[in-house]
Amino acid sequence: MPVIRQCAFLLVLVAGSGCAPHKVSTKAGGVPRWNGNFKQESNSAVIGAEMTRGRSSGYGTVVLTPVPDQERRVKVELSVNTSLTGAQIAWAVYEGTCGAPTPPLLAANEFPTIDIGTNGAGVVRSELPVGLNVRGTYHANVYWSNRATDVSNVMMCANLAYSGTR
Repeated sequence: MPVIRQCAFLLVLVAGSGCAPHKVSTKAGGVPRWNGNFKQESNSAVIGAEMTRGRSSGYGTVVLTPVPDQERRVKVELSVNTSLTGAQIAWAVYEGTCGAPTPPLLAANEFPTIDIGTNGAGVVRSELPVGLNVRGTYHANVYWSNRATDVSNVMMCANLAYSGTR
């Protein structure tokens, strides 16, 4: 009989644990966020035109982290290195993967410009009034000028990958 009691206790313990409320934890996966590495756009006509103007490629990273207790806000940490110096350049976030013809998630002027220093480096640390769907697909573009215009002006792009609990 003791074996039956042990099995019954184990059954109650296992069955009861499935009914207990629990919070989704991000400790195993870290803080939920979208991140990406900027790569030079592969449009050879654009690259050729930019090289002709004396421009070369750039690189960088972008991380968008939901602001705790604020459903429609993300913290932005963006850094780039380019051959440009002493300039202001635009960036924006879009749905879909790099090259997708979608409008930005916010009006282009709501994305703070990237101030490029004399060393070619620029950083943006800010918050944006946007909510991202954990099942969504997003990308960020960095532009050659201070205006987010069209794909012919894209310096580099980063597909954003979600990490965390979905």
